[in-house]
Amino acid sequence: MEHETYIRYLSRADIEKLSLSGNELAVSIARTLSAEAKGQAQNFPKTSKIFSDGRLFQSLMAVGLEAPAPLFAATKIIGLSPGNPARGLPIIGGLIVLTSGETGMPIAIMDATWITEMRTAALSLVVAKRFARADSRKIAFIGCGAQARAHLRVFAEAFPLSRVTALSRSRSSAEALASKAQQIGLQAEVADDPRHAVVGADIVITSVPDGPDLKPFLRAEWLSPGAFASLVDLGRCWQPDGFESIEHRLVDDRAQVEASRGYRKLTPDGPYTADLRELMANPGLRRRAENERAVFTFQGVAVADLAVGALVFEAAQKTGIGVLLPR
Repeated sequence: MEHETYIRYLSRADIEKLSLSGNELAVSIARTLSAEAKGQAQNFPKTSKIFSDGRLFQSLMAVGLEAPAPLFAATKIIGLSPGNPARGLPIIGGLIVLTSGETGMPIAIMDATWITEMRTAALSLVVAKRFARADSRKIAFIGCGAQARAHLRVFAEAFPLSRVTALSRSRSSAEALASKAQQIGLQAEVADDPRHAVVGADIVITSVPDGPDLKPFLRAEWLSPGAFASLVDLGRCWQPDGFESIEHRLVDDRAQVEASRGYRKLTPDGPYTADLRELMANPGLRRRAENERAVFTFQGVAVADLAVGALVFEAAQKTGIGVLLPR
């Protein structure tokens, strides 16, 4: 077999050539999450080192134990440095190592940036398919960087969006996101007022980077009846009070939340309606009434990296994309 002799290396450019859709990623993630809920895959809480200047290092791992889970282990390492843009580097960098569940041998090394961006957006979509209105047309982005761009792509594929509102501390990034929305046929505006951006939106995506001067500036009561919000930034830009009135407060992994309490706080900080494992185990857990609101706060789970990493590897094998490195 190829991977007994070689390790396949996939750059970001290689992965983008595969042209995987947001829906393909979401389906793979949902299937793997369902397998985890049945004990067929295992997710391990991430380990992190956070520095006072905002630098961060993390490692994550998930293992597929039996089909239909991908029969691999996926280990991701990432580093984050807020000073990287001044160096001409991306803020986040990392790698995913995919290991054969049968032999224990590494079979692929792949760039983690595209996978992290897209699996995060696809994970939001998995939850949004349960808790956002199917006819959602207005989407608001608070924070307009890589995660906003990934969510725009994935959500525009899945919902009949017609209007985008973009708000960012950097007006140029908001304008760039609005331009991208217009390029795919959506109306777009750049907002200056946070309340104006949130009120009336069917879907709200917040991905505001952390910083020493950041103070929460969004309020839960601004969410319109029936709205769904994905708090990709751990909810750091939301004021903590007011979430009691939100009908569905969701989180990715309760165990991971508890493991990180010593160094990281989520908003809302519980109580939570369900985590992803509980959602997958209970298909009936979803929005029941048109006016029910839902918020999904998450840190990211390795089982999603496993799902997307396996999908990327298998697609690359079929197409011959990537570089084969001798062992």
